[in-house]
Amino acid sequence: MFWRAAIAVFLLDQLTKLWATASLTLDQSVPVLPPYFYFTLTHNTGIAFGLLEGRGWLTIPLTLCVAGGLIWYHYRHKPLRVVQLLTGLLLGGALGNFIDRLRLGYVVDMFDFVVWPVFNVADMAITCSLLGLMALQFFGARETEPVGAAEEPPR
Repeated sequence: MFWRAAIAVFLLDQLTKLWATASLTLDQSVPVLPPYFYFTLTHNTGIAFGLLEGRGWLTIPLTLCVAGGLIWYHYRHKPLRVVQLLTGLLLGGALGNFIDRLRLGYVVDMFDFVVWPVFNVADMAITCSLLGLMALQFFGARETEPVGAAEEPPR
């Protein structure tokens, strides 16, 4: 589940970014559901929400540490499937934006809801992952016995 989620997010993120750069010009907004949703090609040289503009390179060592930590955690702890899914989303999203920073020097964003900064698939995956992990921490994840597990024999 971990690797499938990570690879799916990474590929979907990169494909949507390729589509956006091939189909839109920088800062061009194409209405999808006006006045609520547009495709707007932007280049984010900062970090989340455009903070630290021009200093996005600071995330490169952080991303490497997070990716390494997630992979180590996955193999060391064998987490529940829901945790595998959420950490896979986080890894795929982090690597999607990481590749942009290395290759282009900025992150390609294209989804524009006007009232929120423009974002991409990787950003959605990272946000959903972190919200899901926080919810699990807050509400508690219960370990359940796998389906078909042998029952303890009567005494």
